[in-house]
Amino acid sequence: MNGRKRKVQIKFYVTEEERALIEQKMKLVPTRNMAAYLRKIAIDGYIIQTDHSDIKAMTAEIQKIGV
Repeated sequence: MNGRKRKVQIKFYVTEEERALIEQKMKLVPTRNMAAYLRKIAIDGYIIQTDHSDIKAMTAEIQKIGV
C-alpha cells in the first residue's frame, strides 16, 4: 500500500443487473479494468438531464379535454 498513487477507497453496491450492464458498457471501450473504467466514467462522464415540464403540462391539458 505504500507505493499506491490513490489512497482513498470508494465503495458502492449494485444489483446483478446493474453489474451486467456495467460489464456490457465496458466491452465498448478498450479496458478490462473495472476500477479504471468506473473512475474514468465518474470523473469524465456526464449526465444529461432533460426538462419534461412542458410535456407534462400538455399531457395534463389533453387529459382534461378527455375528461
